[in-house]
Amino acid sequence: MSAPRFVIILVDALGWELASRRPGFLPELPHRRRLETVLGFSSAALPSLFTGRRPSEHGHWLMYRRAGRDGVFAPLRPLRWAPRRLRESYRLGRALHRWLERRGVEGYFQLYQVPRALLPEFDLCQRRDIFRAGALAPDSWWDTLARHGIPARVWQWRTAESESLAALVEHAGRPGEPVLFCYTAELDAALHREGSGGAGVARHLERYQQAVRALRAGSASHWIYLLSDHGMVDVEGTVDVMGALAALPGRWPRDYLAFFDSTFARFWWRNGAARGAVRDALAGLGRGHWMDDAELEREGALFPDRAYGEDIFLLDPGWLMVPSFMGSSALKGMHGYHPSHPQMSAALFSNRPLPEGLDHLCQVRSFLETELQAFEEAA
Repeated sequence: MSAPRFVIILVDALGWELASRRPGFLPELPHRRRLETVLGFSSAALPSLFTGRRPSEHGHWLMYRRAGRDGVFAPLRPLRWAPRRLRESYRLGRALHRWLERRGVEGYFQLYQVPRALLPEFDLCQRRDIFRAGALAPDSWWDTLARHGIPARVWQWRTAESESLAALVEHAGRPGEPVLFCYTAELDAALHREGSGGAGVARHLERYQQAVRALRAGSASHWIYLLSDHGMVDVEGTVDVMGALAALPGRWPRDYLAFFDSTFARFWWRNGAARGAVRDALAGLGRGHWMDDAELEREGALFPDRAYGEDIFLLDPGWLMVPSFMGSSALKGMHGYHPSHPQMSAALFSNRPLPEGLDHLCQVRSFLETELQAFEEAA
């Protein structure tokens, strides 16, 4: 039997409802809690999990924010004069990815279909690798490990899920770091493609069960925590927000700057008349609502500098913005809806007792640090 390990498996988009619908899921981890997530996507949820704070406190919310003076895309302003065919080419997208990496962007990002000419107007909220100490303000779970000199082996999105889980099980069976952390986003991708009933989704869930069984078979003394950052909602329809705006006299980016996420439409105004027309047009769609400051404050997403939008429109759960800057075709599953929707809830499973009242993503860091202290004392 190998020495006990403190094992965390973080599965992006493993929602409480999805897991609960699967008969006999993870019997080796009988202690479980539903976790309310935060408003936004993984770009908000992962930093909230690692810091124990809400987006307005750690500064990370949606992948793209309004650029300040040091916006990472600022040198790309000449792209506005490039031929459209060049701006939209796959080859340019690949080149821009490599260019951003050379400029020191370590965090996860995608260019998706953000108009290349507009890139200098925006910035990436996640430039640093959030799976390392010093990347999140004011500090994070990773800073706790560093301060206490606790070695950890980490696998994240840069490695294929099957490879990461196999390596996790292998390392748990031989001497090495006491803390093992594995993050995978492949279930998230499968849910986007297939929806919750997809065959690929079922295969991923079975893979996680097999990994947990292998860990338990290697040593019954491992402390195991399998958790997620948010759930996923099956898409029931699409909304053409950009088409509704095209029918108005005001135009972006002349009269206002806009960013169209899959579920959020965000605006910075240059023209007061355009603001009124846009607000009326989207309110009339009947598939979402304008978020006021009180709601944003409740959800921990009110930013005084309005870096993520002066006005923000959020779609109803199950409705997808098509087209958007994220893509031009419909998906089967999406997240980024209001956290109160049942299918947005994350989950925590463990072979360790879980305290009453543990019901929010922002509580996970404190819980894991308490558990880690107990683990070290028991070792």
